[in-house]
Amino acid sequence: MMQETLKHDDQADLARTWFVAARAMAVADGTVPAVKEASAGLYAQAILGLSEDDCRHAKSPERMKNQTLVDCLAAVHVLPADAAEKIMTGVMMIAFADGHMEPLEVRWASMLASACEMSDEDFQRCCASARVIASMFNPSMPPVDREEGS
Repeated sequence: MMQETLKHDDQADLARTWFVAARAMAVADGTVPAVKEASAGLYAQAILGLSEDDCRHAKSPERMKNQTLVDCLAAVHVLPADAAEKIMTGVMMIAFADGHMEPLEVRWASMLASACEMSDEDFQRCCASARVIASMFNPSMPPVDREEGS
């Protein structure tokens, strides 16, 4: 019984961490398009394996009202490496949803990567995966191998 509670608490913490990290990236460019909001929820369930109830609970005002970006960074720092990489990939997916990154999006990605103690190779792998996923949400996005402005 205790293990079920811990597992549920771990899922709840992961969900809260994901939604704070995702929301920070979603607003970093000054907008919150519907595709970013929808992709955060879909990613939570499909990739992070969170239930709809965990997602709803994590986004509740009582769970989110006192959360800061510093809390999010601290939570990401203690996640297992595979979960931290999934958070990083999802956050980058949100950043790439419109085909480019704004300076605040770059800064948030950098802060998260540092909190995860992620190597350059792991970060690049997350970015490549994120661009592929983002292109599924926005098919008009430039291809991964094409430089912006080319």
